[in-house]
Amino acid sequence: MKKMALMFVGVALLVLTIVPAINLTLGTEKKGYKWWSKSVLFNLDFALPYLSHLLYPFGISTDPDQVIIGKNDWLYLGDYHNDTISVTRRGAVPEDEDVARKIRVATNSWEQWLKLKGVRDFRIVIGPDKSTIYPEFLPDWARPAADSATNSLLANVDRGIYVDTRSALIAAKSRFPEPLYYRTDTHWNSLGAWVAFQAFISELARADVELKSYSAQQMRVLKVNECYGRDLARFLRMTNLLRDKEVVIDIGNERTIETEQYDFETGQLTASGGNPVFETPQRPLLVKSKHALNQKKVLWLHDSFGEAMAPFMAATFSETLQLHFDRVDPLRFAQLVDTYKPELVVVTIVERDARKKRFENLPPQNP
Repeated sequence: MKKMALMFVGVALLVLTIVPAINLTLGTEKKGYKWWSKSVLFNLDFALPYLSHLLYPFGISTDPDQVIIGKNDWLYLGDYHNDTISVTRRGAVPEDEDVARKIRVATNSWEQWLKLKGVRDFRIVIGPDKSTIYPEFLPDWARPAADSATNSLLANVDRGIYVDTRSALIAAKSRFPEPLYYRTDTHWNSLGAWVAFQAFISELARADVELKSYSAQQMRVLKVNECYGRDLARFLRMTNLLRDKEVVIDIGNERTIETEQYDFETGQLTASGGNPVFETPQRPLLVKSKHALNQKKVLWLHDSFGEAMAPFMAATFSETLQLHFDRVDPLRFAQLVDTYKPELVVVTIVERDARKKRFENLPPQNP
């Protein structure tokens, strides 16, 4: 016993000597800390990629709050993000209905407010969590309950406002050999975004018979490229060790879509050419599209799930004013509507955020 204790102390002393030496050699830095602080000298970040690589084959995550390791190299968000895994496992509870009723009151109020402002249609598009569409690759202990909090939400809100893309994506899994979501990322890929976008446009067309849209036959998978691991792999420090698939799709169009991006507040042109995917804007960004199917002005508030949908929005609508949904409170929302005067308002939000408190916010006093 004494020998084991001495060995443990010896190993600990060795680590306490080696770790600072490695950090000093590597020139490790940490914002807000001096090089001689404990947070810098005893920082173990340099060792995490090796530890992750060692534990990964056993399904052990070095950051389980951020990442859960599933089957066949599929990674999922942990509970750090809105208790994603716990909420999925517990299923619907009575509190979810209370939240849904408050959201229904708020969204119906916004719909009426927007109509008084001249907006023809208002839609909220839910981007399903990856675990909703691909539960089969979750660890057995993390499998979702039969009923979900999202079911409770959609059962209590106005389905004329909400667009549920889950059934379209689940049906598309058997239709396409390519995956609809990245294995090492939280998001859908371009193919998944296209399927969801079609579901959204189909719902919108019921209220607007003149709306033009692309058919399923006009879409084709152009190629599938191998890429490095994405955001969930980054949490594990395994971006360069894991691989994923980038699905490139092409929408048949007689004329090439060309876009121009403007800072809405200054009017300055920030980018032009092609129809690219770009990060969710943190400032109001106006995207103008040449040769779009519909001459419509759209106010589109979205999170990162909207990024892969952006080329389809540009191909379908001549103007989209875009802004990250987190940057919008009721006052700013109202100001954007008053200034831009859109015909259509769309919110695209990931499933795990669809029940957040901000959806209970009421609009300003009716004009």
